[in-house]
Amino acid sequence: MPSKANSFKPSKQPYLKGKNAVQLCIFVGANLAVFFALLVSNDFSVTAVDQFWHRLTAKDGLLAAVMPILAIVLGGVFSDTWKARLVFWRWRDPLPGCRVFSELLATDYRADRTALAKKIGEYPLEADKQNALWFSLYKKHGGADKVLESHKIYLLTRDMAAISSLFGILFPLGVFANNFKWEVAVIYAAALLLQYILIAISARNYGNRFVLNVLVEESQA
Repeated sequence: MPSKANSFKPSKQPYLKGKNAVQLCIFVGANLAVFFALLVSNDFSVTAVDQFWHRLTAKDGLLAAVMPILAIVLGGVFSDTWKARLVFWRWRDPLPGCRVFSELLATDYRADRTALAKKIGEYPLEADKQNALWFSLYKKHGGADKVLESHKIYLLTRDMAAISSLFGILFPLGVFANNFKWEVAVIYAAALLLQYILIAISARNYGNRFVLNVLVEESQA
């Protein structure tokens, strides 16, 4: 049986999404500043981007007041399952916990696999059972510093990936609809696609590290 010191209840864990609110607002604001600057200047202008950034971040401005609400709305457009699909590029069983024992564990040498096998027994192969077993371990170790930090970063980058996928669709449509120079429109669309891909890969790595950190804690408990 785990000791009381190693037992954590999800209800007592901090609300991690709330801790990411500032970074998410900055991300949304930066993308909006570039988009609006492009609409006005019809070209990539650092001066125009800077002007719109100051408008978006002005403490007494309406846009600054709306930014947190906009970030919350955009972050809620996709369900958690869809966000996982956008990050891991898997339609079925996209959550990393669904393959943590069959695939991911072998890639992490921090975990004492011998000790883990003695505690858990035979690892399940079915995706849903792997995730269920992992989640039961997460409930025990979710409050550990290593797990909390990796979980927080994963949630942030996952939401950024989901929002950037929206921007990658909506912003190019707005640019092409305004009869921009095709070179500018294509470069901008490619930049948004690259942004989404890089953030998704980053979120995937953080997500894998998060689920593995739980197993590391269990193996060393």
